[in-house]
Amino acid sequence: MKVSERIIYPAFNYIEGIYAGTYTIAQSVLGLIRDTLKTIYLGLLQALTRLFYVERQFPSSISLSARLDVIPRSPYHQRHRLYLARKSLIEDSCAVCTWHGDVILKEGASIGIGSIVIGPVTIGENSTSGQNCFIGGQSHIFRDVSKDFLRQGEEIKQVVIGKNVWVGSNAVILLGVKIGDNSVIGAGSTVVEDVPPYSVAVGNPARIVKRYNFETKKWDRVYTLPTVEI
Repeated sequence: MKVSERIIYPAFNYIEGIYAGTYTIAQSVLGLIRDTLKTIYLGLLQALTRLFYVERQFPSSISLSARLDVIPRSPYHQRHRLYLARKSLIEDSCAVCTWHGDVILKEGASIGIGSIVIGPVTIGENSTSGQNCFIGGQSHIFRDVSKDFLRQGEEIKQVVIGKNVWVGSNAVILLGVKIGDNSVIGAGSTVVEDVPPYSVAVGNPARIVKRYNFETKKWDRVYTLPTVEI
């Protein structure tokens, strides 16, 4: 066996292994430092946001774990309002962004745990969302597949949720949608069109399945979802 095969090659492999391990550890340490500094920076931004950039009436509540993107952090962002009326609530782990439009919570309105709201959005009196909902008045334009979709501009249309509306868990409400007073959005539904007052909408895409009958004082079924045989 040649000397190079017995000594030199194993030595090079050993050195290469040490270098690769050291490089990996260094990258991990640098990443941890960056993550720590970013967390401190974002924490300071959140404190400043709550003190100086949120309009709110007492009593209203914002969880300390909620993320409020109100202060512009890019030349493409603009300053808009985050307003909470009396008895309104933003629960744990929510993300609320006003870089593209106002987010208005009227009296008694609430955003459920883990939900994301991107303005422009108005949520009416005593309306609430369940957990992990998405309500967005902004979307990226993606017409030219040869270009990065993040650089093709944005489409912005206000979402308006009326009074006394219940949005079930994991529902998605897309830009431009208006939901009338006293309506219900079923859990897991995706709403792409307006929902009239006193209606129940479910499905993906959401369809009106019930409307309130003021004469009988009951919810009348107007559409039956198709069943799937397994």
